[in-house]
Amino acid sequence: MQKLIIFRGAPSSGKSTIAKSLRSFDNKIVWLKVDNFKDFFGEDSSKALDSANLGAIAFLGYLLENGYSVVMEGIFQNPNYVLESTEMAKSRNIPFKIFELECSLEELQRRDKKREGIKEGCRKPLGDAAISRIYHALKETPVENAEKLDTQKLSIDEVIKLLKQVLTT
Repeated sequence: MQKLIIFRGAPSSGKSTIAKSLRSFDNKIVWLKVDNFKDFFGEDSSKALDSANLGAIAFLGYLLENGYSVVMEGIFQNPNYVLESTEMAKSRNIPFKIFELECSLEELQRRDKKREGIKEGCRKPLGDAAISRIYHALKETPVENAEKLDTQKLSIDEVIKLLKQVLTT
């Protein structure tokens, strides 16, 4: 059965790690990472957040129209993009579920310094100030009916196991 799963959370909350582990070409489950759309608009992607989110939502429409289940993940500082995505699923009678990934600010800041690619020099940490700003912005704008997943208390494996059940039921 086709589904839409949305992960919303601060940087380093585990969105990408979890989402990419759920993708399966054979089962028509794809990972839609909203951050990948930022690079299309230039080096300072902060100016193009709206365009990146709208581009991802347009692609979501294509995927849903073509029978894919989608695991969509992003920061979604503006929760209206989550709602727009769920409306798209509703209009096609596709079940959806929203998860807000949470953990403490201190843990997010610790994880940011150790993220994949930092040690290799491929990326830089966002920094404590940016993580704090995004963390507080998300806390101030919760998404209605989103289920909270604490990625500090639950292991990544526990979260993945739980979400695989959501995708298959």
